[in-house]
Amino acid sequence: MVAVSGSNVVALNSAVKFGDCSNCRFVQIRQCSPVSGGTGSIRNRPCIGVRCRSRGVRAQVATVEQASPESAQKLEAPVAIITGASRGIGKAVALALGKAGCKVLVNYARSSKEAEDVSKEIESYGSQALTFGGDVSKEADVDAMIKTAVDTWGTVDILINNAGITRDTLLMRMKKAQWQEVIDLNLTGVFLCTQAAAKIMIKKKREK
Repeated sequence: MVAVSGSNVVALNSAVKFGDCSNCRFVQIRQCSPVSGGTGSIRNRPCIGVRCRSRGVRAQVATVEQASPESAQKLEAPVAIITGASRGIGKAVALALGKAGCKVLVNYARSSKEAEDVSKEIESYGSQALTFGGDVSKEADVDAMIKTAVDTWGTVDILINNAGITRDTLLMRMKKAQWQEVIDLNLTGVFLCTQAAAKIMIKKKREK
């Protein structure tokens, strides 16, 4: 997989759909980002994810992929939100989940046309998709994004925190505004999205 600038991938799967959260553990995943300090250099950047020891997620995706069109329609498709999904890793993840039968919300900040193209490609697989323009570093945008998914499909099962940016430069030349922009999107954005999605997922576990 080829990484893109500023991508942070955090997967959060609903316990109701994919197994007991007691079987989940936090892991550190390393991905390569080709944007770094020098020409041709590669930097490994860590991100945090949730990995289930059970095979619930893979089993459900495999079931959707192997099912006939008639039986696949009877399965309850998981609802996935991917931030920064108009290009790069986010786009690849959105298309993979759409091909597997998930309902996908494609989030973007500026690339509306590219996001619409991703949604159309997902729909060409026979899955459902919608686009949502919003800045995940802003709480109001995040709340509206989650509400859009819930109003449309009733729930959220999967969250991929992919949106991210880099402002790499020498420490002495980096402006505080650039630093804050990276922190707001790459850290605060992940916090806001995960917190908002977790509220939906935890509620579903209580209602199991």
